[in-house]
Amino acid sequence: MGNHLLKNISELFTNKVFKIPDYQRNYAWTDKNWEDFWNDIREGLLTKTAHYWGTITLKATEESRYCTEKDIPYNLYEVVDGQQRITTIYLFLLALSRAGKPALRDNFIKCGDIYRVELGGLNNQFLKDLVDGRDPNPDIKTNRRLRDCLNYFENQIRSFVQNNELSELSKYIQNNTFCLEFIVQDSFLAVKAFESLNDRGKPLTLLDKTKSYLMFISMKHLKNGLNEKIKSTFGNIFTYYDRIKEIGEQESITYLSRDRFTEDELLRFFYHYFAFYAIQRYKLNGAYDYDATADNVFEIFLKGSCNQLKNTPADLGKFIEEFLDGLEKFACAFKNVIERVNTDCRYKKLFSFLGLNTRVYPLIISLETEGKLSDSTLELIETLDLRVYKIRGTEPRAGLYINVIAKIKSQPNIQLIEEGIRAFIKEFMPDTLFQHTLNQPIYNNPATKFILWEYEKHRNSSFNDCDSSLYKDCQIEHIFAQNPRFAFPAYEFNNEGEYLENIHRLGNLCLLESNLNALCQDNLPEQKARYYQRSNIPRTRDMGCDISNRRFDRNKIDQITEDIIKFCLDRWRLNV
Repeated sequence: MGNHLLKNISELFTNKVFKIPDYQRNYAWTDKNWEDFWNDIREGLLTKTAHYWGTITLKATEESRYCTEKDIPYNLYEVVDGQQRITTIYLFLLALSRAGKPALRDNFIKCGDIYRVELGGLNNQFLKDLVDGRDPNPDIKTNRRLRDCLNYFENQIRSFVQNNELSELSKYIQNNTFCLEFIVQDSFLAVKAFESLNDRGKPLTLLDKTKSYLMFISMKHLKNGLNEKIKSTFGNIFTYYDRIKEIGEQESITYLSRDRFTEDELLRFFYHYFAFYAIQRYKLNGAYDYDATADNVFEIFLKGSCNQLKNTPADLGKFIEEFLDGLEKFACAFKNVIERVNTDCRYKKLFSFLGLNTRVYPLIISLETEGKLSDSTLELIETLDLRVYKIRGTEPRAGLYINVIAKIKSQPNIQLIEEGIRAFIKEFMPDTLFQHTLNQPIYNNPATKFILWEYEKHRNSSFNDCDSSLYKDCQIEHIFAQNPRFAFPAYEFNNEGEYLENIHRLGNLCLLESNLNALCQDNLPEQKARYYQRSNIPRTRDMGCDISNRRFDRNKIDQITEDIIKFCLDRWRLNV
């Protein structure tokens, strides 16, 4: 495969500049990885044992860097595998130099204007600013990780070392921590090394494997013809993915801000947009699978398709080109949709307030990819999500995926698409069932808070329905408390059974800020009225006045429930 040697850090860095190619992922290690790294170093130092921290696979290049100040030439190596470790070690050495070992800077960090580690994509300039002490303000998560990693190591080092222990730590990290260094001479060997030597702190994703596999196919069957396109495409996709995650956290989009949305999910979503079209276009074996996992996408669809087409290089090359173009366009469309959450109230409410169900993501992204995401389609998607995936409480999808999503690329006719969505909604949540369900106890339904919020806008056009802080702070308040505090019959309730049947209905619910909700407790409506009147929610405030002057009883619950149901049938209607 190439030369491989066990080397300590001093030997590893000798006469080298490490370059992370743009197509590699941005810096992704987190505090758990840094903590493991630091604990291994500290334990090795205390027990006086050597530490082996993994494998580094490098690809030799014909490029070089020259430091005129020190008269030192450096050979440039691309990091094929181990980029997270190389970057972390570089930051650790920078932290050591800043903690009292400035000589490390010249030996490992920077010589003249030559930075010994060059990152790709979004990280490179930020890392340079860190090295040069410019204390940059990171605007994206991957750069915050670089800054936080450096700060973590500086804090750990300063709290750990005393007297001459800093020198001992410096000697240990340079001389007694080892890696297995592989150097390969060409791209084919680099790809094979990447496939076989994955021992990184971050598990290899299917998107990584897809990139590696397509590089292998390009080299073996297409005379390296798509190498640069593959590198460029995945460099952009990794950047788009990071941006999606970043906005997801900023805007409190539950699905995107948690670990559920992975790069594997991105690949799976894309399959639903691309597979049906590709199967028809290239007469591929197998059928579109609406229930495909990310593993299925990689192992069955992608590998199976390439294997089927490998004997006709023209078709194979065209298939991969379309796959790459489609995947990059799809990921960019995903990013564009999520970026609108920052600026467009409709998107903010759909993703941050209502919380679009993950089953619907491939639909909205596919429409954006094809330039078919109109205002009317966006409203229909909200109706689909609220009626089927929230109110109904189950997650049917076969018809939506087979009849609508899978055909968007090959048949991007917006009229047919909208008809398909409406047919799906009518099958699982027609108006009669929608009306019936809304008339039942609905307190625990994930759509209830959003329905009450939208009802506020319906009643008061000046209400700021994009106020995310207020929305987050509001809780669903029971006007009649969940635990009755009076003897029956009273308030038009004949017995406790009738009371319990009504307390979770829409007419007995309103929105109330958390601090006011805490004051209401289990009091009677007339005792809560003064707190309602302090609310920033118009209907709740008005209700406080009404309750103070008029009786609130079971009949009022029926009336309000009926009014809200009428609003819902119009607001999330099927006929246009």
